[in-house]
Amino acid sequence: MIDYDFRTLNDKEFENLSIELISKNRERRFERFKAGKDGGIDGRYYHVDGTQEIIQCKHYLKTGFKGLITSLKKKNANGINEIEKVNKLNPSKYIFITSLSLSPEDKKTIKELFNPYIKCDNDIYGQEDLNDILGKNPDIEKRHYKLWLSSSVVLDKLLNNAIASRSEFLIENIKENSKHYVVTDNHNKALEKLEISHIIIIAGEPGIGKTTLAEHMSLLYIEQGFKFYNIENSINEAENIYKKDVKQIFYFDDFLGSNYLNAIEDKKDSHIIKFMERIKRDKTKRFILTSRTNIFNQSLALSDTFKSKNIENEEFIIKIDSLKNIDKAMILYNHIWHSFLDEEFIDEIYFEKRYKDIITHKNFSPRIIEFITDVSKIEKETIVSKDYWAYILEKLDNPQDIWKNTFEKQSDEFVRSLVLLTVFNGNKIEEVNLRNAYNEYNRLIQLQNYSHTSKDFDSIIEEVVKYFLNRTIKYDKSIEYSLFNPSIADFIINRYKNNVEQLKLVCLSLQTLLSLSNLKYLTKNNFLTQENYKDILDYLFEQCNIDVKQPIFFINIALTKIDEELIDSKAKFDQKIKYFLDDLDFSGNIHSIFGDLLELLVYATKEFNYKLDLYELIKDNITDDIVEIPNILQIYKNLQLDDKSIITYLEEGLEDTLIDILKDEAQDIDISDFIRHYSCYEYDYPPDIDVGGVESKIEDLLYDLIIDFDTDIIDINIGEILNSVNIDDLIERYFSKQGDYDDEGRHRGGGKSYSNDIDDLFER
Repeated sequence: MIDYDFRTLNDKEFENLSIELISKNRERRFERFKAGKDGGIDGRYYHVDGTQEIIQCKHYLKTGFKGLITSLKKKNANGINEIEKVNKLNPSKYIFITSLSLSPEDKKTIKELFNPYIKCDNDIYGQEDLNDILGKNPDIEKRHYKLWLSSSVVLDKLLNNAIASRSEFLIENIKENSKHYVVTDNHNKALEKLEISHIIIIAGEPGIGKTTLAEHMSLLYIEQGFKFYNIENSINEAENIYKKDVKQIFYFDDFLGSNYLNAIEDKKDSHIIKFMERIKRDKTKRFILTSRTNIFNQSLALSDTFKSKNIENEEFIIKIDSLKNIDKAMILYNHIWHSFLDEEFIDEIYFEKRYKDIITHKNFSPRIIEFITDVSKIEKETIVSKDYWAYILEKLDNPQDIWKNTFEKQSDEFVRSLVLLTVFNGNKIEEVNLRNAYNEYNRLIQLQNYSHTSKDFDSIIEEVVKYFLNRTIKYDKSIEYSLFNPSIADFIINRYKNNVEQLKLVCLSLQTLLSLSNLKYLTKNNFLTQENYKDILDYLFEQCNIDVKQPIFFINIALTKIDEELIDSKAKFDQKIKYFLDDLDFSGNIHSIFGDLLELLVYATKEFNYKLDLYELIKDNITDDIVEIPNILQIYKNLQLDDKSIITYLEEGLEDTLIDILKDEAQDIDISDFIRHYSCYEYDYPPDIDVGGVESKIEDLLYDLIIDFDTDIIDINIGEILNSVNIDDLIERYFSKQGDYDDEGRHRGGGKSYSNDIDDLFER
């Protein structure tokens, strides 16, 4: 007997089910509408005479019948209630559906509220009525996954197919949590892969939903008559109960576990592979495994058995960004709907559509959503409604519990080195730099390998790729690594920000401009104190001066100390700069450092009268970058030179370069600021164009380009450069581009956006 109470469905899911059931029961197709403001209409049927039948659904399990009646009479923000909405619609028939059990007296009360639109009691459907229709239409029941799963009949069937009491417990636990489940693309793709190969390994980050997906996939097969076995410790458990020609599904959560190295050394990997081969050949078997991505990839790198059998082809990875925003929205909505949050707490999420901030947050994961909507956790931290939004943001911004266990307990020091170096290089790094930094850092901290496995760069990088790091091949075929998820950086920075001695070694090993920029960023945003920042810079300046592996790095440390006035002893500082410059081969290939070197030479020639052959320096290294010229002129002035050959050399081609730059920048001028349109009645006059305004704008652009040029030393023909820009061409190009816009001035473009669907879902 069908006995659903519909509590596993949220209100939107209940509406969809109800419209489908009434359409079937009345043998006519009622229109359904997407989530959003319904104006009192959830379903509608038009008659040929223009009259309409309307369906309204109310899912009020939490409040009971009394709460339902109160809600029907309660006026909304526009001062209208449900009864008045129906009066305004004036339907030929009004059909009312609720998930509550209704007595004859209850139906009479509802009928009187909506008189004369509800014609008889048969136009009111309660819980029992819906179950009667479901009993006659098992196809509808099966289509609504969460509904079907909550059936006591199905649960009995599931439990009967569970092997051992722990499997029964797991099934009951899955059923209890099914109300939060959202069927996503991952669900459908994983089922398709499992059906083809009989085996699936679901690898994912903590909290992304891999275990939940695996559990719900298991249920679908259990309902089809597969005997279910939940493996906890060893593949031997499955081998002992394996029965030929019997439909069996084996579920092994976290199958490699945290002690994966021991598992590999004990040859347990070969046992798993053998069992997989057995499953592949048997059409009556299915095998679902889950693993944390970093552990799975480490095992692929370390296990010869996994490599030889190409086990990676069996992997279905749930990536951190694999959930669409609409999937995230449904996950959040489900958790809110089925939570016991008071209305004032929920209001904090709906206020100014804050739910979008949660959905699009870089650290979104189902685990965090479960955490922030858990009333027991909120009460434990004594959070009141006015502080709830701050509580949510704190959990989203600092999801340290996600990475803490993985980084500290499941990764060795070699893996941590690679992650640490990547984070403090600004979350991305080229392979050549990471390889060098990894070797140097391990040397500096005297890291020893006491295991039997290789810890060289190529071995370790394979362990961290796809979990902590992504690998990208760039256009020039070079390889770059970046963080798999931004929250990794949040965790790492908070963990190491006060360990100044270790950060010194990290930055010294990196010696990249990105690492220096990252230090500045961390200090500016108060992750590093100013004192610690200066301490690190002083250390790097001292060490790099002794052994300059990357001249550009040393130069930029020096420039940072100059610009930010972080010099303690000017005499010592100047002495180190002079030592560096004297040791630098100016006749060598210094194109890559030329611009920064000029800045340092401006300081050196001014502060301690450093001497150099400026002509020889610039003739071999100067580029078309006009940014270099002001510094060259400043050095020329500091050296008190009177060498016309240098000025002539600088002036050659400068005018053409400025013309090219000015023409390019002129294309970005918004001509609309200088155009006025006039119309009178039905006649549109030609636009009035302020040509003088456009010319003035171009003149401002040129002066911005040469503002730092010492025009007492170098001659620039302003008039000729300005005349090179054709104003008429700019205006003509502006009008020709208007064809790319529609009548209302909106740029024509495409692309799927879920923004409206999300707002409709959260419409209250």
